[in-house]
Amino acid sequence: MLFLLISCALYLSHVSGAPCKMSPLTTFLTDAQQQTLHQLIVSARDSGANEEMVKESMDEYLAQILSPDRLQELKTAHDEFEAQRRGKRAAISASDKPEPKKVFDIIDQFTSDYQKFYEESSAVRNRNNIN
Repeated sequence: MLFLLISCALYLSHVSGAPCKMSPLTTFLTDAQQQTLHQLIVSARDSGANEEMVKESMDEYLAQILSPDRLQELKTAHDEFEAQRRGKRAAISASDKPEPKKVFDIIDQFTSDYQKFYEESSAVRNRNNIN
């Protein structure tokens, strides 16, 4: 996730000539650091590294240039940014999640009123037929 954010921010800042306003990277990294990170990503991809390896390289670079406190602030800002950008909701735990309804429960839910109607109608018919 952080990788995609960094790539987007670096690409936009490189193409537009101005830092991406939405990305927390623009407040945590200088333009030179962003450019270096971009080159790191490009060279890792060119050498055939998979996305996990690229992310590890990025994390190592960020750990080298930022203090531990600042790195934690970046990760927190990134998580908040992703939550707002993607509109993510908080995960629901398994205990909070309602059990899915069975097909027969759904059928009963929608047919119960009709069943009562037919039961009452047949009772009335039976009463009328007896008289």
